[in-house]
Amino acid sequence: MRSDVQLKQFEIADQDALLSFLRIAFPGEPPKGDSTFWKWHFLENPYVSPDDIPVWIVRSGEKIVGQVAAIPVELKVGEENRRAFWLVDYILLPEYRPGGLGIFLFQMGGGQCKTLLSLGYNENSSAVMRLLKWQPLGSINRYHMLLFPGHAASEIARLPLLRKLVNLLYAPYRASLRPRAPTEDGLLREVTTFDASFDELWSDAATQWPCAVVRNAKMLEWQFMRQPGKKYDVLGCYKDNRLSGYIVLFFRKTGVDGAPPKAAISDLCYGPNNSAEVIDNLLQGALRLALERKAGSLVIDILDERVEAHLRRFGFRRIKASPLFAAKTAAQQDLIYERSNWFLTRSDSDVSIFEESNL
Repeated sequence: MRSDVQLKQFEIADQDALLSFLRIAFPGEPPKGDSTFWKWHFLENPYVSPDDIPVWIVRSGEKIVGQVAAIPVELKVGEENRRAFWLVDYILLPEYRPGGLGIFLFQMGGGQCKTLLSLGYNENSSAVMRLLKWQPLGSINRYHMLLFPGHAASEIARLPLLRKLVNLLYAPYRASLRPRAPTEDGLLREVTTFDASFDELWSDAATQWPCAVVRNAKMLEWQFMRQPGKKYDVLGCYKDNRLSGYIVLFFRKTGVDGAPPKAAISDLCYGPNNSAEVIDNLLQGALRLALERKAGSLVIDILDERVEAHLRRFGFRRIKASPLFAAKTAAQQDLIYERSNWFLTRSDSDVSIFEESNL
């Protein structure tokens, strides 16, 4: 390792230098160097302690030249819950990459937790992960549905007459997507806060999957209600006033005709009772909202055979571009290293966190 650098865990005194580094390292991603967003991401996470912030940095003199960060989560594995890290934002300035410094940095971050996860990593990260014996688990599946192509394609959207014509020609297909009225298992209501009913839902839902990130009320509130610069739409599915599932949508900032070019289903969760009806009602609610707002397209990242079967019946098409998934653990490898054991959504990756602001 180079003698002119220091590897250490982040301390509050390093914050200004780190934010300066992030603005240089991620010039096309302003939120990463924004102090309000960074504070929410790494200090206000419900699993972060002020004296144990999950960020590790490389210093060269007074400057920070590299970092790896983590999102601490509670992970359900089999019948137990355990602490885990999603590793994110692994980067070194180019001149510091030769010589294996990146491996030491990755090991320092990963050495703080026994179970490590990564979803949406790039080629730079994958080379280091292979050396450190991470287990690749394929990718989360991405499904896409085109709704208003005149709003989805920027080249068309800027030409008013062509935009209207393309949307008009696509109208018969949209008509075939008209959502049905909800069934008796599907009263949908807007959710404005994540209360104890979401903890109760997760307690039931978690029994369906061997491996999943715990979706308790405090984590959902942090991610979808308190995230700076973003507004999420959350629909709860109720029967007899009891929560049976929910869906979270993110609409990009409106463009031409006051319509967003894209909407994403950020998260979806359902209980085990009447799950087919609940999933159908949640997807219908998402589709109804996307059509009302004339969103260009609707996308979802998901790893769950049951939901994926419903998506295909609704007309969603699976596309190739999707975040890669990998894990590293010394315990319960038989469960964690089996891709089919996992329940994952877009909210489990930083794809959701680093969506552009829509406010």
